[in-house]
Amino acid sequence: MILEVGANKEITMIKDLFLIRHAESNHPSGVKDFDRPLNDKGYMEAREMSDKLANYKLQPELLISSPAKRALSTATIFAEKLHIPAHQIQPENMIYEANASLLLPIINYLPEQYNRVALFGHNPGITEFAGYLSGTYIRNIPTAGIIHIRFTTEWKMISAGSGEIKWEAST
Repeated sequence: MILEVGANKEITMIKDLFLIRHAESNHPSGVKDFDRPLNDKGYMEAREMSDKLANYKLQPELLISSPAKRALSTATIFAEKLHIPAHQIQPENMIYEANASLLLPIINYLPEQYNRVALFGHNPGITEFAGYLSGTYIRNIPTAGIIHIRFTTEWKMISAGSGEIKWEAST
């Protein structure tokens, strides 16, 4: 558990959430949306952004991803760069095509043992969710974009506007 001591000696629990949009993908004819692969630019974006996260002051301990091929491929590239075994990526069906109200329970039920979690998802839901959690208007998280949101509460207490954006990165 990560605790922070404030100026008034108050102890606060810290939770860090990294919302990551999947990298750019192809739209091949005859392929279902769920099965769309990353394209060459997407692989490049995912490698570049995983480097940025690996060089950031904090890295996630747990990776949760939409099971859609493009999101899981993005998460796998990040896992490799962050030295997290790919088999430890947790696929979560609810992330695919989810809006903020469907994504919130995923966060609220995270195990408290994890203080830093990355969630790999899709637009428009991932952008909507970042705005919802931070109480900030966010126009668009670009492909492979990352937003780090910090909370000073347990996962189960996270709600609308309870987080603060600490860092954003994009290609």
